[in-house]
Parts: sequence; C-alpha cells; structure tokens
Amino acid sequence: MSKMKQIMAATLAMAAMAGGNNFFDTGCDYRRDPHEGETDEERKRRLHKMYGDQSQEHEFVIKGEKIMARDKKTAMKIYANRHPEAKGKKRKK
Repeated sequence: MSKMKQIMAATLAMAAMAGGNNFFDTGCDYRRDPHEGETDEERKRRLHKMYGDQSQEHEFVIKGEKIMARDKKTAMKIYANRHPEAKGKKRKK
C-alpha cells in the first residue's frame, strides 16, 4: 500500500470515529427478559421442552435470581456478567 493510501485510510478511519455514529447501537437502553411474565409451571414446561429429562443444567438461586447452569461456579460467573455494577466491591475485614 502506498504512503498516500495509508494516509487516506487513516484519515477516513479518524473521520468515521469522530462522527459519533455507533453502528452497533440498537437504540435499546436495557435488556428485557422475554420470559418475565411466565408462571413457574410455564417455566418448567419450557425448560423441559428445551433440555428434556436428562438435563445437565440445574437451577441455582443467587441473590434472588434464578440461573440455569452446570455447577455453582458457572452460575456465579453468569450472575457476575449480568450485574457488572457489583464488581469491584471488596469485603471489609
């Protein structure tokens, strides 16, 4: 690539970043749970339909939130990823 093409490509890249357009923005400020209105019986039916009788995943309740995972450690990781505002808090001794 010639020097002129490199400069032009860098200029176009800077202009695109400076434009402030976020191409990945969906316009949604929050994540809505598609299954928020279902009863426990409907939820059990849906999970049974998805995983069947021989499910490798179990339901864990972490701080009041139900999470489906293989083990407790994975469930804690899923909870931590869903709640990034809780990161960085340290225990007092």
